[in-house]
Amino acid sequence: MGKKYFLLLIDSGIVVKKLPLIKGHYVIGRADDADLIISSKDVSRHHAAVNYDGADFIIKDLNSTNGTFVNNKKIVKHNLQSGDEISIGDYSIFFDDGSGSFSYPEETEINRKGQETVIIDDKFTRLKQKLKDENLKAEFGRIIGVVKKSRRRLSSLANEDKLTGLHNRQYFDKISRTQFIEAKEKDSKLSILFIDIDHFKSVNDTYGHKKGDDALKIIAQLICASCRKSDFVARYGGEEIVVILPNTTSRDAVSVAQEINNIVAKQTIKLLGIRITVSIGVATYPDEGTTLKSLLERADKALYQAKKSGRNRVCKFDEARD
Repeated sequence: MGKKYFLLLIDSGIVVKKLPLIKGHYVIGRADDADLIISSKDVSRHHAAVNYDGADFIIKDLNSTNGTFVNNKKIVKHNLQSGDEISIGDYSIFFDDGSGSFSYPEETEINRKGQETVIIDDKFTRLKQKLKDENLKAEFGRIIGVVKKSRRRLSSLANEDKLTGLHNRQYFDKISRTQFIEAKEKDSKLSILFIDIDHFKSVNDTYGHKKGDDALKIIAQLICASCRKSDFVARYGGEEIVVILPNTTSRDAVSVAQEINNIVAKQTIKLLGIRITVSIGVATYPDEGTTLKSLLERADKALYQAKKSGRNRVCKFDEARD
């Protein structure tokens, strides 16, 4: 008997969906007619497809919005090998020939959110297929839409910082990896801004924590207003905010940082009744770092230099000062 091949959707190290592959064409996406359904706003309706002709397994990106990655590299078309990891949105799918070591739901307690999601999706799909009455089908479709919308909202909330409304640190860690890989693949610039509110402790001590919370919210809004839709803004921790600027040179990143610095200093007086300033560190790939870790470390060092040299200013990473 020949080998059996599968696409395995993994959540928390556990297989939550298993799609057997025989000769044919298999679509991955969030649409109801996909062979491997993944319900997420980050996944296109028809995101990618795997074609098996009896000899080769070829995965193609179907002009998806957020791209298809194999082993952390963005692909248009790729010949799959056993053990390859396909990344679509926040999901991992492994191509397995039966030799991989994976845990299955029946071997564990089914209590993870990811498992519950895919089990519900499977039940919805099967029930909809059984319905014959077109009115019932339409009503059921509306119910599914409401459920999916609620789940998308919950998923969005899980990635959101409750106080500022910015993306949270956990989501930043995911997106920064994806953005960095894409910059390397395209050989394009990627800049990072580390922003820290100056003397934030004294704001809390002098005016109270409510004022401090208001300051964080207002400054977060001012930073977002100064950025493009393609930029990514997240609360990194405490009073520190991080911005990813794709396709942005070091000079342009410094210009954006200076604009943020000026706007915060001017607008906080009007909006909060007190003047609050920020210090900003800037680092750019590949000029100041050829790995994501080094880029983040150097943006952080540039921020330290901005604070050390008097605060309320922008500093670009300078190896000579390091």
